[in-house]
Amino acid sequence: MEILQADVMGFCFGVRRAIESAEQAGQEHENVTTLGPLVHNPQETARLEATGIKVVQSPAEITGDTVVIRAHGARPETLAELQRRGLNVINATCPFVTKSQRLAHDLTRNGYTLVIVGHRDHPEVQGILGYAGTTAYVVNNAADVANLPADIRPGVIAQTTVNEESFKSIVACLSARYPDLMIHDTVCSATRERQEAARELAATVEAVYVIGGRESSNTNRLAEICREVCPRTYLIETAEEITAEQVTGVTRVGVTAGASTPHWLIEQVMARLREVGEADS
Repeated sequence: MEILQADVMGFCFGVRRAIESAEQAGQEHENVTTLGPLVHNPQETARLEATGIKVVQSPAEITGDTVVIRAHGARPETLAELQRRGLNVINATCPFVTKSQRLAHDLTRNGYTLVIVGHRDHPEVQGILGYAGTTAYVVNNAADVANLPADIRPGVIAQTTVNEESFKSIVACLSARYPDLMIHDTVCSATRERQEAARELAATVEAVYVIGGRESSNTNRLAEICREVCPRTYLIETAEEITAEQVTGVTRVGVTAGASTPHWLIEQVMARLREVGEADS
């Protein structure tokens, strides 16, 4: 069985930067915490916890003196609270997310109503909403657009990990309803590159494994894209989820991974696929 990898996959710059920041903090300080999981990958989170880097869900839970802000960012009032407490704050917010936060603030200041194309419950979106004043909206489909107030002047940005095609489709709906709007395509280049590479890979194989956390938005988007081209697509978190039955009769299988998936997990999946392929030959 031939095993092909996507040209671009795994850790993006922002995630790698956040991981390295946390690891360095763990070497230099005691009792380091991250405000929320550093990335949406439970296996990588567990690895970091094993080194002593603890995950907390709210500032009230922080017991040490050093806290790392995850790649998804945080609301400005949260950052202000951490600073008021005199904590050593290591801000590992992805630069693409920081750009979206700045755009949210600027659009609101210039009289636009912020509209984010994405998922309301995603931590990146929740953080960005804190920069948009009292009124902002999150849309994920055409129905959400139809439910927006008629008298707003939208300033539109994207959750950095949304599907590029979905963003364009929703922007078309917004443009049809609101002639006076400002659009910033903030889908990050790493997301775009991984989605394009995954689509190209899926078109050349009989089965695809997408590796990443099931709570990871960008990983789920990769699985959706691959499934459109190759129905035999499996979203997995670990190599243990691979079975021989999944690739029975398959001569060429593809592997891709979300932007929060570490290299060591990818290597484990590759080893398992080689093992399954050899047993089937």
